[in-house]
Formats: sequence, C-alpha cells, structure tokens
Amino acid sequence: MTENEAHGVKVAAQRRLYEELGIPKEDVPLDAFQYLTRIHYKASSNSIWGEHEIDYIFVVKRDVTIRPNPNEIDDVRYVSLEQLNELKKRDGVKLTPWFQLILESGKLPLWWKNINDLKPFEDHATIHKM
Repeated sequence: MTENEAHGVKVAAQRRLYEELGIPKEDVPLDAFQYLTRIHYKASSNSIWGEHEIDYIFVVKRDVTIRPNPNEIDDVRYVSLEQLNELKKRDGVKLTPWFQLILESGKLPLWWKNINDLKPFEDHATIHKM
C-alpha cells in the first residue's frame, strides 16, 4: 500500500522472489530494485483461468542464491539474450505470458543491451498496454 518510490511494490517483488525462486531478501535489498515502468496485459491460460493485470517492471542486477520452488517454477537457467532468443523457438519451452510480451515488444532486448544505464528508460507515468 506504500506508493512512495514504489516501496510497497518493491516489498512485494522481494517477497515473490523468495517464494518463487528462493532468493533470500538479503540478496535483493529494496534499494537494488530499479523501477522501469508498468505494463497492462491480458493472457488466457485455459478455458477457466487467465491473467488480466498491471505489472510493475523492475530490474535487479546482482549475484543471487537461487533455490526454485518446484510448485512455482519448472526450470531456471542463466542465458544471454542470444540464447534466450534461440530458447524461445524450441518446442516445449514456455515463457510466462508477460515475459514473452516484453521480449516480443522489443523492450526487454533494449533494456538488456543497456543494463548498465537504464535511467533513460524509466517511465513512471505510463502504463504500456500489451
């Protein structure tokens, strides 16, 4: 509920990183999160379930400990942008809908290539529809 500098959303992101990927809070302190923008997207999973949400996009560039929760995550691997582009073409490889949209929009590759200077890409006013 804390809106100042997206504090509440950073706390939620920190919590989800632990719950889904087992990344300890100490590995991702709140000041490590760089808020870029927000996206609005809608994706159906099957005839019953789907997602329709606004997501905050953060970047964290750090060495972290990963212990994926098998109830949340099927597979985790570190890849380069080129490897990611090849990986997404393989049969059976599934990316989350929001991640796929950011990748296909061209935003993720742009951010990835500018990982050391993302300040020009911060957009706190817009919610990008995807």
